[in-house]
Amino acid sequence: MDRLDELCRERGLRLTEQRRIVLEVLDAATDHPCTFEIHRRASVGRRIGVATVYRALNSLASAGLVTRHVFRDGKARYERTGGAPHPHLIDVATGEIVGVEDDGVLARLIEEEARRMGFRLVEFRLKLFGERRPA
Repeated sequence: MDRLDELCRERGLRLTEQRRIVLEVLDAATDHPCTFEIHRRASVGRRIGVATVYRALNSLASAGLVTRHVFRDGKARYERTGGAPHPHLIDVATGEIVGVEDDGVLARLIEEEARRMGFRLVEFRLKLFGERRPA
C-alpha cells in the first residue's frame, strides 16, 4: 500500500486524487507556499481548482498531515507535517520564509531549557525576522 494512502487511512481520511496532488506539491516544496502558490504548482499539466486546493489543505491540516503557519503577512502557508521542528526565518522586506535547518541543535537547547524550568515541551514554534544584507 502507498505510504500516503496508509497515512490518510490512519488519520481517518480518504486519499483523493486532489489530496494526493496537494501532498505531492508540498513534498516537493523547499519553501512554505501559500494556497495560491500550491494551486499554481498543482495545476501544471493538471486541472485542479483553487477551491479544491483550499478544501484539500483544510482536510489535510485537520487530519494532521499538513501544518498551517500564519506569519506576519497574514497569509496561511503550508508544509508537510512530520519533519523535525525548525525555526522559520522571515524576510521583513519580502515576506519570504525560510526554514532554518539546525540539525536539531536548537530544538535540543529549547527542550533542555524547558526541562530545566520544570516543563515537558510539547511543541514549539520559533519565528525569526530579519533583512537580507546587501551583497
